[in-house]
Order: sequence, then structure tokens, then C-alpha cells
Amino acid sequence: MRPTLQTRKLFRALWLLALINIVGVLGYMYFEDYSFEDALYMTIQTVSTVGFNEVQPFTGGGKYFTIFLILTSFGTFAYGASIIVQLVFDGSLASYYKYYRVQGKIDKLENHVIICGFGRNGKQVARKLQAYKQPFVVVDLQEEKMSSFDPGNLLYLVGNASADEILKQAGIGRAKALVAALHQDADNLFVVVTANQMNPGLYMVSRANEESSKTKLVAAGASSTVMPNEVGGAHMADHLMSPDVVEFIDHLSVGGSSQTNIEEILVNDILAENTQQISDLDIRKTTGCTVIGYKTENGHYVINPGADVKLTPNSKLFVLGTTDQIVKLQQLFS
Repeated sequence: MRPTLQTRKLFRALWLLALINIVGVLGYMYFEDYSFEDALYMTIQTVSTVGFNEVQPFTGGGKYFTIFLILTSFGTFAYGASIIVQLVFDGSLASYYKYYRVQGKIDKLENHVIICGFGRNGKQVARKLQAYKQPFVVVDLQEEKMSSFDPGNLLYLVGNASADEILKQAGIGRAKALVAALHQDADNLFVVVTANQMNPGLYMVSRANEESSKTKLVAAGASSTVMPNEVGGAHMADHLMSPDVVEFIDHLSVGGSSQTNIEEILVNDILAENTQQISDLDIRKTTGCTVIGYKTENGHYVINPGADVKLTPNSKLFVLGTTDQIVKLQQLFS
């Protein structure tokens, strides 16, 4: 999506055309004392070779300047016109415009997610982020992968996800998270290392194909790793052993794409002088949501916590509810 050699040719041609017109206008104003409007009129007629009628009879230098302008501008005009026609018909001009339109939208993003790699896993991440209404940018080497995924609204860049320039264009300095979903562990490792250097505070989730890669990815800066094959195999085994339980869990969604959702709440956002325990929040009565879990500031999880559990800074609550109930919950603590 970056400007190509063809579009650089276009700028060169436009610059030459502009230069010829500037020289023509200044020449007629100097040799014939034309006004700017008359000088521009004469220059356009001469450069475009459509034939002309003099605004006023030439004096000495005007004729010689016109001959010079015709000889120097003919090749330039033909070259510029041919390049413009070529770019219009081969789609390069449209691609150039699309690149800057998309880049302009990306430059306005903050606290977004960067998805590196848009295969099966990358698309699953994108769908989930869409359900969450979380802005994101996709980076992949193959533009055709993006064409089948909501092309009208998808913000994407075509390039190497481990390249500093591409990550800068994706707004890595303003992003809150990155997903490394490339096919090869080595590529994901390189992306994590590069991204960690550019934004050390970035939360990064990386795909891992081999068990040995997980430790390396975490050491390189990944916050967590996921092995798709391992997760898929475990899910299949769960279907064999407890199919109804798995089907029930599948109806739950982390986000807004299902009728029943799980949401997390940072206690720091809701903690006040009169909120010492879970019971003080009165979440069930005011929103209909149910508190199903609690994560302490030390990272310990409490399943189905009691109403008397004390709330502490930097801890989290996990609640279960319908879409409408989750909306009420978000409005309550917004």
C-alpha cells in the first residue's frame, strides 16, 4: 500500500508540468508584460499544443520565448499525460489514494490493538475485537487476505510486521496491545522483540507452535502465549468427555457477540470509601449481573467469591450477564 514506483513517476510528471507552466507564466509576464491571467492562458494553450490566438500581438522577445516553450514542453506534456492515463487505468492511483486514506485513520487511533498476521487465527482475533468494538490494525504481507474480511472498514497495512517502519505506521507507540499471529514461531519472536523495543509497556499475546517456543517468546517480552493446536485438541477432548458442559461454555462469550457474556472490572475504577466488600457494590440488584470470580492484586483467583470478600486496589472482578445487563454494568461504572 505504500506509494509505488508508478506513483513516484506521477509526482515527477506533475512536478515537470508545474515547472513548465511556472516558466511559461513568468516568461510571458517578463517578455510581453502580460497580466498573470493572460500569461497563464497563453502558457496553457502553448503547452497543450491545441493552437492559440495571441492575447495581444507579440513584440520582440515573445515569439522566441514561445518557440522555446513549445520545444521544451511538448515531450514533458506527452510524458505526464501518458503516466496519468496509465495510473488511472491500472488502478495505481486508486491504491495510492486508499493508502493515505487508511493511514490517516490509523494515525488517529489510540489504545488500539495491532494484529500481526491475518491467517485463520488473526481473523478470529479480529472478529472478537469487532464484537468488543475495540479498534485494531492488521499487518500482513498478503493484501488478498484482507479483501474477504469487511474490506470497507478494515484498517490494514501491507508489509513485514517485524519492520520498524511498518509498526510505526500501525501506531505502535499509541497502541495498548499486539497480537503476533504469524505462522512461524521465529517470525513471531522477531515481532515480539521489535515491538518490545519500540513500546516496552505493550501487552503482547503471541501464537506458538512448539512448546519450546513459549519460554523464548515470554523471555522476549510476550505477556502470554497461545498454542492453537493444543487448545484445539483439548477442546475436542472436552467435547468427548463432557459435551453438554462444553456446549454451555461455548454459549458464553468474552465480549458482545453472544447473549450471555463475561466481563472483567478493574476494582480501581469502582473502588470508593463506601465500597469495602463485594456486597457494597450491589451489582446483582442494580444490573442483574452475577459476580463469578475475583482476581487478587497478587494474581490469585477466587471462584464464586462470597459477598464478604474484601476489595483491594489492582484487583479484578469477573461478572456474568446478558448483553443488556453488561451494558447496564458498563453504564453504572463508566
